[in-house]
Amino acid sequence: MLREELKDAGIEPPPYSNAAHHLTPWNDKRAIEAQELLKEFGIHHDSAANGVFLPYKVNEYVTTEVLHIGNHGTDYMKEVTKVLKEVKEYGGTQADAVAALHDIRTRLLDGSLKLNSPK
Repeated sequence: MLREELKDAGIEPPPYSNAAHHLTPWNDKRAIEAQELLKEFGIHHDSAANGVFLPYKVNEYVTTEVLHIGNHGTDYMKEVTKVLKEVKEYGGTQADAVAALHDIRTRLLDGSLKLNSPK
């Protein structure tokens, strides 16, 4: 469903094997607080605002993007929750939450935010 939402929003899948990643995981018990915050802002977990295409293996097209493999790390979960909590604490709107999610998306694409714990 997320993949279709991203496409409907005009986001073309990249030219590599990819996963439609939920920025705020929707089926992980460690992300319950972040899931509740997403609901408070009126953002559906499968909306394009909560997604990004990420590679799940290295290939010639992948440059800085983090790989979408294995379980998401605890540090990633904590960061998403922290960012959404800050938006709420400062009286942010749905648009502010969407902007914060976009920042998380950008950090995943430029490799500055890690998704998985290093092995």
